[in-house]
Amino acid sequence: MIRHTGKPVLVFSLILFLLCACAPAYSEYSFTEDADAIERAADSVFMLEVYSAYNQKTAVGSGFVAIENGLLITNYHVIEDGAYLLAISDDNVQYLVSQLCIANKARDIAILRFDTDPGVPPLELDGESELKRSQPVVAIGSPAGLMNTISLGNISAFYQKNGKDWIQFTAPISSGSSGGALLNNQGKVIGITTATYASAQNINMAVKAEHVLELYSRWDGRTTTALNKTTGTQYPGSIQTAPTATTVPSTVYVTGTGKKYHNNPNCSKMRSPIAMDLLDAISQGYEPCGKCYK
Repeated sequence: MIRHTGKPVLVFSLILFLLCACAPAYSEYSFTEDADAIERAADSVFMLEVYSAYNQKTAVGSGFVAIENGLLITNYHVIEDGAYLLAISDDNVQYLVSQLCIANKARDIAILRFDTDPGVPPLELDGESELKRSQPVVAIGSPAGLMNTISLGNISAFYQKNGKDWIQFTAPISSGSSGGALLNNQGKVIGITTATYASAQNINMAVKAEHVLELYSRWDGRTTTALNKTTGTQYPGSIQTAPTATTVPSTVYVTGTGKKYHNNPNCSKMRSPIAMDLLDAISQGYEPCGKCYK
């Protein structure tokens, strides 16, 4: 008959307790390692095509839905001199954006409203958490027009000059990434990806999310201004009306079986042109002709 004194059990329990106490905490959530969560976040980020008053594509950038449904956040320099935007979703659906809510050119921030809400969840802005060097980040944008490219990195420094306050980070970005989302390891937006140093390696800048929230607090929540009437002023109350010659042409031309809209009814690719309002053509899924708008 074997008798147990109880001591081995106590020793084993003590060892188990010490192992648990000394083991690293692996349960902490990491957005940078959650591919499904990053995919969901990308649904709320859009590639932006910027068009002039003459329906010519002038720039490509990025933007994301945040704060509330139907609001688009981007850099001011992305939309500057644009008459309207086509926001292209992660699943390649186009949405018209022609209304500006509020902007701050000095801080390079613009808040716009979709003409039709794309129905994607707003990303959460984090303007209060303490940011530190080495914290991991995820950048989502469309560098060189490559839709919703994901890059990983970390906060490398904080940069201040001429009254501007940026997050410096290492996640690679390029031209076309401007206006994209920079997210922290909790999946919250901490900045707008804004600029990169072409002569250096992975020295990139983002406008802090706290400045976006501060700008949003200045908006009355209702008033919008047609983007083609914006001439570089900071707030809708002081926006000037652009000259008549720079207003958006209201009529374009389509064909019954075509997929493009045209400035020129005599474009070589036209067949029996039908006049249509520009906004109607965009809302019906027509895309600009590659020949008329070169």
